[in-house]
Amino acid sequence: YDRNIGRAFKASAASTIAIKISQGGTGPYPSVDRLIIPVGHNLSGMTLDLMHSDDDVTYTPAIPQWAATGSLIDISWPAQVHRYWKFIVSNPSSAPQMAELFLASTFEWDSGPSAPEGPIEDVLNVESNATSGGQDRHLVHGDPKRQRRYVVNGGSPSLKDGVKALYEHGGGGLPFFLRDKDGIWMFGRLRGPINLKETGHQTYGFEFDFLE
Repeated sequence: YDRNIGRAFKASAASTIAIKISQGGTGPYPSVDRLIIPVGHNLSGMTLDLMHSDDDVTYTPAIPQWAATGSLIDISWPAQVHRYWKFIVSNPSSAPQMAELFLASTFEWDSGPSAPEGPIEDVLNVESNATSGGQDRHLVHGDPKRQRRYVVNGGSPSLKDGVKALYEHGGGGLPFFLRDKDGIWMFGRLRGPINLKETGHQTYGFEFDFLE
């Protein structure tokens, strides 16, 4: 609910748990093609299932049962649309613990440059101020944050639709996962508008500025 991947949920006992997601209402429901669980869980070696249903009675596996590893869990499959989804941890050896569980729609782009442009250094998370006597004071609030900036031109109408959907979800303010060209996953937010623009007949571009 809070999209805070630094705050973990932990079950009360080492027993099977099922997390059910209901998208509510009568639809239309967004397509789902990816499951992401951030680093910080203790699910390594545990048996996991992901299932879906349209009536909350009969559940069908979305993907084959698997065992988790200790790193970020990233599982994808052909997009499907269903009202109910259920994530199950079966007979765990210890009480399951994880932060957020993301059921997501994946958006990709490959037009324009293959690498980000702009600043490549990490953004320092340091507060600097001065006392009334003029002494400098510095306070480190956390680790530096990575940043990425893409400028993409010459995209198709489908690229435009995907970028609009990404921006409009959560009013353009909710954090999300970004996987960069090197396969590095980052959880962060947009630093400003996407600046979607029409560059020619049925061709579009956008500027994508992201902070971890």
